[in-house]
Formats: sequence, C-alpha cells, structure tokens
Amino acid sequence: MQRQHCVIADDAEIGEGTRIGNFVFIRDRTIIGRGCVIGSYLDIEGEVRIGDHVSLQSRCYITRGVIIEDEVFCGPGVVTMNDKRIVHRRPSLQFLRAAPRILRAARIGGGSVICPGVTIGENAFVGAGSVVTRDVPDRSIVAGNPGVVIGRVPDDEII
Repeated sequence: MQRQHCVIADDAEIGEGTRIGNFVFIRDRTIIGRGCVIGSYLDIEGEVRIGDHVSLQSRCYITRGVIIEDEVFCGPGVVTMNDKRIVHRRPSLQFLRAAPRILRAARIGGGSVICPGVTIGENAFVGAGSVVTRDVPDRSIVAGNPGVVIGRVPDDEII
C-alpha cells in the first residue's frame, strides 16, 4: 500500500502517474511532474520543482528551493543543502538561499551530499557517498569527498 502516513501540503501539485511511498512529507508550493517515483521516508521541504520521470529513492532530503529536471535519479539517502553559512541563531548573518539544481538525466548515487549552490550537469553521474562542493559539468563522473571529476559518462549511457 502507498501513501500511508504522509503529509502533503494542500497546494502541492503532483503529476499523473507519480507514485509516492509511505511516511513522505511534501511541503508548500512543491511541483512534482508526471511518472515520478517518490520513495518512502522522504522529505521535500517546499518551493521545490521536480520534473517528469524522476526517481527519488527512500530517505532523500530535498531542501527548500531545489530544482530537479526531468529523468533524474537520486539514490537512497541523497541530501541537498541550501544554506552556505549556516545562519541558525546568528542575527549578524543573513540567510541567502542557495538551493542546488540537478539538470536533466543526472544520476546521483546513494548517500551523496549536494552542497548549497551546486549545479549537477545534464547526464552527469555522482558516485555513491560523494560530497559535491562544486558544480559538476555535463556528462562528468564525480566521486569522493570532496567530489572530483574522475571521468566522462559513456555515449551509450546518455539519455
């Protein structure tokens, strides 16, 4: 059974054919496209745009303001962040949202962390457990902590 014990904002838009797992939290002003898979124990903080045919595996955390384009895959436990300075309880600091952007057909391995302001390029591949601190060029393979380019995605893996 799906969608058990979920909290989904009244103004969230969810496309046709999208499946949502259990214990999912989707906040305000979120748009999710058609034919997506939203795994269980997943948190989408709000003001998030998710394209068509996206797969977010269980336990992903998608912070406020993230943009995920069509055909993206995020493995289990992918975390995105949007606050470069961590302004919590520091009135001298100003919060400037810097949400990541994940471009079309990118693949992000489980347990990866996408730092604030980072763009993952089209058809890029991020290895499991990577900490991505800089933009990832289109078709690049990135791995490690911090993530570094270790190769190019082969032609037969491009969509």
